[in-house]
Amino acid sequence: MVLLVILMPTYIAVASIYGLRRSSELAAIIDSTGTTNLSTTVTQFPLRLTLVMGFIGFLYAVIFNIHGNILNFFTVDAIERAISLGQLAIWILLGCLLAIRGRIAIAFRRVSEQVTVDIFEPSNLKPFAQIGLIDVLTITAGLVLSSVQSLDFSFRLDNYSKAIIIVVPAMLYLSIYPMWGIHKRMKLMRQQQLDELNALILTTPKDLDIAHLNQLEILLQRRERVSSAATWPIDLAILQRFMFYIIIPPLAWVGAALVESAIDGFIQG
Repeated sequence: MVLLVILMPTYIAVASIYGLRRSSELAAIIDSTGTTNLSTTVTQFPLRLTLVMGFIGFLYAVIFNIHGNILNFFTVDAIERAISLGQLAIWILLGCLLAIRGRIAIAFRRVSEQVTVDIFEPSNLKPFAQIGLIDVLTITAGLVLSSVQSLDFSFRLDNYSKAIIIVVPAMLYLSIYPMWGIHKRMKLMRQQQLDELNALILTTPKDLDIAHLNQLEILLQRRERVSSAATWPIDLAILQRFMFYIIIPPLAWVGAALVESAIDGFIQG
């Protein structure tokens, strides 16, 4: 636990810097179309929101992670005091990080209403998925890092449950919300094209005339192509990375539990 409260605040600070730099790069890609000014919004620091979320993180640490130690701060031993201070630092910084990342997610969501959408060529929309990938990676790495608290050879799921309650909903929000507007626009565009094609198919003669058969076949093929068009700006590579990041923490925790069991068996044997 001492190792965790030493490493985690540093990690959160470094992740914040990396996330901001990468977000600025993705914002610049979107701005290169000349219709948005996302880079300026991304680099603006949300001071009020950060302070509020930092205070919420402080309260969460006091209520759920420090318990009675904060009330007996000066009477507990030095290790308990260090752990209490570390827990405060972790949750305050995490609250600040979520405030910054949440504001960036909102900025990308708003800009998603302004960019050009093409369901057949969504390559210019990838930054809206990649911004969420940054947050998934950040949270995943933090969850993996949290496994160091099991180095005392006692793996306890309760050590992770209070973090999971916060970071899993945050991961879902930060990964989906930036591209939600894109998804709705792509879905609407696909439905509009399907409605137009269905209307044309209904009015196309169904006799065996070659011209009519060719016209009908073209419309049917086009409808099939439109129906299979994706409505999320995610390609296979991004999807694979999403899935890979998500399965890493459970594997790390299983590994920590296996190490604990193996050392327990070695000591008792």
